[in-house]
Amino acid sequence: MNNKERQIRIDENWRKYHVPGQKHDLLKKNAIFISTANSLKHELKKLEICYELKKLGSVFITEAEKRNSKPKRRVDIVDLSSGNEIEIETKSNVKKKDCITIYI
Repeated sequence: MNNKERQIRIDENWRKYHVPGQKHDLLKKNAIFISTANSLKHELKKLEICYELKKLGSVFITEAEKRNSKPKRRVDIVDLSSGNEIEIETKSNVKKKDCITIYI
């Protein structure tokens, strides 16, 4: 995949999501947003995953919701380069559909 095709894929995936409280045109890529509703351990794992994605050259957003999805579900990390959603869970019995789940 060349750079132009990669950028088209990133932009297409970017338009599928929004971060509550932010205007879409201001949605920051490769920025890590934290939620105090999560544990420190959870947020540190999110930082670690985003760090590795950035090292690999991926583009990501955090704490995003998919547009027009019902029910609304906030995703910890969306890898815009691949389209993968990544969820971080502290309980091993929790499995969300259609995403990569990482247990801590």
